[in-house]
Amino acid sequence: MSRVPDNDFDRLRMALTLTGKPDRVPLMELDVSRAVMGAYLGRPIRGIEDIVEFHVQAGYDFAPTQVGLMRVGSPIATEATTVKSAHYGVYSDEPTAREWAAEGRGVVATHEDIDAFAWDHGHALDLTVLDQAAAVLPESMQLFAIVGKVFTAVWMLMGFEGFAFALKENPGVVGRLFRIVGEIQLEVVRRAAAHPAVAVLVHPDDIAYTEGLMVHPDILREHVFPWYQRMGEVCRAHGKIMIYHSDGDLWPVFEDIIACGFSAVHPLEPKAMDAREVKSAYGDRLCLLGGVELDRLSRGTPGEIRHMSSEMIRDLAYDGGYCLGSSNSVTDYVPLEIYRAMIETVWL
Repeated sequence: MSRVPDNDFDRLRMALTLTGKPDRVPLMELDVSRAVMGAYLGRPIRGIEDIVEFHVQAGYDFAPTQVGLMRVGSPIATEATTVKSAHYGVYSDEPTAREWAAEGRGVVATHEDIDAFAWDHGHALDLTVLDQAAAVLPESMQLFAIVGKVFTAVWMLMGFEGFAFALKENPGVVGRLFRIVGEIQLEVVRRAAAHPAVAVLVHPDDIAYTEGLMVHPDILREHVFPWYQRMGEVCRAHGKIMIYHSDGDLWPVFEDIIACGFSAVHPLEPKAMDAREVKSAYGDRLCLLGGVELDRLSRGTPGEIRHMSSEMIRDLAYDGGYCLGSSNSVTDYVPLEIYRAMIETVWL
């Protein structure tokens, strides 16, 4: 489908803030594989300039930047990180490497480990990508600053099993680690929210899986949500919008998410939650983002994806509070023609 790119952040702002029905449904992805972006543009993605250009050409109303302790889809790199190579994508016959966080014991288990860890404090983390992206961003678009993470960073440093045992056996270490990570990420939010080109702060922090939360909600309420609340206060002070990302079943904590100041939730994993039920329960307080099943984006047909996307738009965007996108991210095993079928649905 040939068309002239149409980028307008006011459209997206209207959807995210539930202040009206935009002229068309906005597109939403927090992470698109560089292989997919390169195939779309017909050239390799070498830097932030190419990432911005992809989002312009694909019809998004924003460009994402990643700041903070972690990148989306990657663990904190430590000596406990495992790297595996395999043929994951459809854009190359060569194997690609994936990083996996420690499942057993990580690099932090004691107060001494915390003292010895080489922390990248929030005031020292490099945020120059915001200036670099802003320099090439069209006036009609704004930046997302994706700041991650609190819960995920803590358990990855400890290893999930180590984290789970420490909650019972060594809660002082867990609490101290949450305070350190939370302060770092909060400082990054302060710096990013003050940037004039940043309109949205995104906090991706997987707290759930298909069947439920990864830990009891009281643990999140003690150690995690207070940091989100403080981030929300910063965003409100700067007039910035805040989006929350977590895979899995969020039903037990939707009220907490709203109370923290998040305006929208991503990505509506179909195996975990019915997006239409979420819309019925919370559509008057949360903009819903994503929901097009990643498995079908990987193995379906263009016609199937157009139909699925059209149904999502019909059922979720009737009042404007919905943005079309995948139920996780656009990985390098999503064929270009399938990805195109999804995003071009908003033009039909």
